[in-house]
Amino acid sequence: MASRVEYSVSMTPIRTIAASGDYDAQDVIANDIGKSLGGSGSVNTSAADHTTVGYGTATKGAPVYKEAVDDAYTVLGADNTAYNMVFIKNTGKIFSSTTELGADPTSAVDVNVWLKVAASPTYKQIAALSAGEAIVLPGFTQKANCGLYVRPASGTDHYAVEYALVV
Repeated sequence: MASRVEYSVSMTPIRTIAASGDYDAQDVIANDIGKSLGGSGSVNTSAADHTTVGYGTATKGAPVYKEAVDDAYTVLGADNTAYNMVFIKNTGKIFSSTTELGADPTSAVDVNVWLKVAASPTYKQIAALSAGEAIVLPGFTQKANCGLYVRPASGTDHYAVEYALVV
């Protein structure tokens, strides 16, 4: 029997109504959508035991943090590789080592996620993750010369990125 990765995502559009007179500020669901949106799924892998890049290399269940360098694009996994599931999270911490998170940065900076789309290389930003934010990409296939990269949006700090690339 093949292994699988189960996932779910949700979003709720929020509008804050400013405080006035007798009432405090209130958060309400914005009426353009009027509800929470969500979905879930299960992605099958091709093997009984899947392989994960970014987790469990030294200790099972422990992340292997990637260093998002301020002046370069840092690859997650490898170019030209298909992943059944991609998980990427900005830890909001300075990179200390592949097994330890560093201190809080002096100012919060997004970690941008980039898709390399050509050998030249050409990069297209696909997400900007604030501290603690994450994305999942199920069934992520890459073509020749394509890959996933991270880089801080600004500043000179190097940020720790938690990631799991499931093959």
